[in-house]
Amino acid sequence: MRRIRPPDQLLDPLFNERGLTVGALLLILILVGAGWWWVLRASGPSRTAEGGPEPSTSTASSLPPVPPNPVPDRSPRRTPDPAVAPTPSTDGPQAAALQAIATLLDQQRVVDAETALTSLAPDLLPQGQGTEAASSLWNNLGVLKQKRGGPTAGITAYQKALTLHPQNQAAMLNLTQAYWQTKDTALTQDMLERAVSMAPTEAWPHVALADLQYDKDDLAGAKQHLDQALQVASPTSDSQPYLKALAAKLSRAEQAERSYVSRESRHFVVKFNGNEDYDMWTRVLGILEEAYREIGQRFSYFPSRPIIVVLHTKESFPSATGSPAWADGLFDPMLGRIQMPTQGASTDPQRLARVLRHEFVHALLHQRMDGRLGAVPTWLNEGLAMQLAGDPWPDIDQIARGPVTVAPLNNLEGGWGGLPHTAAMVAYLEGNSATRYLIDRYGMGKVQDLLSDLARRQPLTAALHDQLSTSYEEFQRQWVNELNARVQTGKS
Repeated sequence: MRRIRPPDQLLDPLFNERGLTVGALLLILILVGAGWWWVLRASGPSRTAEGGPEPSTSTASSLPPVPPNPVPDRSPRRTPDPAVAPTPSTDGPQAAALQAIATLLDQQRVVDAETALTSLAPDLLPQGQGTEAASSLWNNLGVLKQKRGGPTAGITAYQKALTLHPQNQAAMLNLTQAYWQTKDTALTQDMLERAVSMAPTEAWPHVALADLQYDKDDLAGAKQHLDQALQVASPTSDSQPYLKALAAKLSRAEQAERSYVSRESRHFVVKFNGNEDYDMWTRVLGILEEAYREIGQRFSYFPSRPIIVVLHTKESFPSATGSPAWADGLFDPMLGRIQMPTQGASTDPQRLARVLRHEFVHALLHQRMDGRLGAVPTWLNEGLAMQLAGDPWPDIDQIARGPVTVAPLNNLEGGWGGLPHTAAMVAYLEGNSATRYLIDRYGMGKVQDLLSDLARRQPLTAALHDQLSTSYEEFQRQWVNELNARVQTGKS
């Protein structure tokens, strides 16, 4: 998520003390006419909230699971839905019961299957095939529960599967995936290394090990595990674009930050390029800790993991981050860190505070959504950052001099990183305006409820209906109507 320079910096000399200049009038024309142009420009599939990796079944291998929406600025992908594994044939007093449970799972009768599995007498299960069959059934029960209730719902079943048969590869992979998606502290390096030994041809454990390493800011270690993931992943696997993109980011970051020094506060780690500047450290950490308290209260949510903030020189920022020239700072969701150039930071403390607060909102939402890229649509993600950072952006009605026409918000859900300068400015204006209307009309309490639904992987359209009692289309119509009413009021 990138922050574009606000109009007081970006549009000068569009505005002067007498009002709008010719440049600003051109911007008005863009705002009025950009809607249909934007639809053509951004008519590809919009990004929506998406679930995490689908779990594996006991007998079928799956594509290496990757995080949802793996590559920024592209449509989300899903791994194929897994099939429930058939129960291995077995003899003994529990054979009929095992087969009956398999039938219940085939019928997706989750409650009945769990009751029957729980009632199995462990001492009557024959060793070997019987134990493996029961373990397979527990795993497949976890698959069904996870598909219905999210990764947390399947964890207990996967644990029981591994208790019965510690070498159940599918259960181990499913359990580590569920722990990873929920950021469970039970996911340790030892557990992942065991998963690597059990499933040496799977890329997933290496991806998770890389995740652990860059959470510790060990970029070289993370890159090593990603290289191993790329080696074992099939060249035709659709996890390859994500793995390659993340490996490239890590390599670029590791090279750029090799000589950086860092300082820590309670909730942040700040890394800096160049000579140590105590005043800069103190100023940046002070702004961030204040943002943590104030903005966290607005969201009723406080990030639980330290947030890494990397300060670059003006010259190194584009090459170190791959950021477009118009970016004022960014939150990188793949690496989970804030990055910004420091030019002017010492002479313009208000701008420094706005940029840091803006990117902190993105970091907060990233943790709020358990790291799922695209869980919050970009127009809302950027709009919340602008509203809570104190960015001095005007609303659309303050610029427009005629009826307002906007792009459909669902065309502003995906990434904006590839947009040209002017189109990006229009996107930010719309996101800011729609979010301001959302907060003013419904209040931050409803925004919090909306985010809670998105965190539970509810689609945006359903979350809007449940929390605001309105459709996506009606919300946009009401927002535009209010803009036009304000334009008319300004004319009278």
